[in-house]
Amino acid sequence: MKFSKANKFMGSNPPRITPTFLEIHMNGLRPNCLDDFLFSNPTDRLKLELIMQRRLPFPFAGKSGILLHGTWGTGKSTLAQLLPSLLETAYSCSWNLAQGVGQMPTPVPDHCQTQVFRCGGGLSITAISQTINNHNNVMPLWHYSQHDYFVFDELDKLTIGAQQSLRSTMDLKRCMYFFTTNYLSKIDPGIVNRCHLVEMNQITTPSAYIPIGQSILKNMGVGAGVVSNTTLEGFAAKARGSLRDYNHAVIMEGIMNDGLLP
Repeated sequence: MKFSKANKFMGSNPPRITPTFLEIHMNGLRPNCLDDFLFSNPTDRLKLELIMQRRLPFPFAGKSGILLHGTWGTGKSTLAQLLPSLLETAYSCSWNLAQGVGQMPTPVPDHCQTQVFRCGGGLSITAISQTINNHNNVMPLWHYSQHDYFVFDELDKLTIGAQQSLRSTMDLKRCMYFFTTNYLSKIDPGIVNRCHLVEMNQITTPSAYIPIGQSILKNMGVGAGVVSNTTLEGFAAKARGSLRDYNHAVIMEGIMNDGLLP
């Protein structure tokens, strides 16, 4: 087992991160907590909450990954890259987990070192495996969780052969994996079996989008009630599950009402 040279400056324990919370609430413009996302299955959100509260061990019992799946624009890629930082907040003991983790934000400053692989475009599984193994040979003392974080965006773009090779690395200790896909059926069954599945599809109730819309408008300086909830529900219906399209519509409405992007 090797230790990073950087640790001689850090001692045996990483520096304590004390988040400076400018605003402890949702921020639809720059998502920084679970409440900034919508989940089509409440049970799936509960799984993430239990992991963040450290009540559900992760990795544990052969489950070393979280696989976000669903339609385009629902925030899968953003959430996948956010989850490691949220875990760092949870493990840093700087947030009272007893008060819930829905609005637990990422730490400021954020020292989380996440390896992000954007699948497709000739990404080599040999290079991927080498990167994972190189990181696994060094104890990640700079992470409160003592784990390395690996994000794979649009995993379905890797060939099945590449996915099967990747699957073999998921049994390594001290590794957490976060995957996204629009096509769950194209993912190797072995990877699926090693993951907690989290569905992110269209929410059938348009009113569920209202808090995110209100958060965006508030951060733009638009007064409460200037844009009605009925208007926000209309944006949600037109977006058809795409949080990207919904947020864009809300931002445009905010600009039309003299709001400013921070």
